[in-house]
Amino acid sequence: MILTPRNISLSALSLAIVACAAPTSNEASVQPEATRSAANEKPAAKLGPAISTIKPGASVTFSHETPAPVQVDGNGYVTLTVNEGYPAGVLTLEASSDDGLEVSGTGASTTLNMADGTTHSWRVDFRGLTDGVHYLNVMATADTGETRAYGVRVEVGDWKTAEAALKAAKPMEMQADGEMAVILEAEETIE
Repeated sequence: MILTPRNISLSALSLAIVACAAPTSNEASVQPEATRSAANEKPAAKLGPAISTIKPGASVTFSHETPAPVQVDGNGYVTLTVNEGYPAGVLTLEASSDDGLEVSGTGASTTLNMADGTTHSWRVDFRGLTDGVHYLNVMATADTGETRAYGVRVEVGDWKTAEAALKAAKPMEMQADGEMAVILEAEETIE
């Protein structure tokens, strides 16, 4: 066979067709369906398994039931469910809050024995100090030194009025594109 540009093109085309027709592994991320619903429709694609990404830090996840709003000087609590992925060791949990909440009682911190299982429950008591939306912050530290943070929204008193007043206090300026924006002063030092 004499190699001419036409023969090379036909050989390349033949190889491409053979490669496309060859069976693929089941790990392919996109595979077309064999059936079409209409003659002019493209085949739907089947996606492979979802790729899970994990943030760096402690192998800990949190969940909670949203606490009911509390009155100013009223008491409330949140029960956190803590799931960890360690076979053994100690997990230290610490709760803190902003100025509108006060973490009360012995629930400000606790240690969990991770050998006791992977799901733990922790009750954190608090007292509302001022109207508004406040956050109960939880920091988990494994004995490996890895950490994970979590926040729980807590509504205190007349929180809707306090939120509206806070938003109204921010000076909004119309931008060239019509969007409203809060302009904050900043000082920049270029070295």
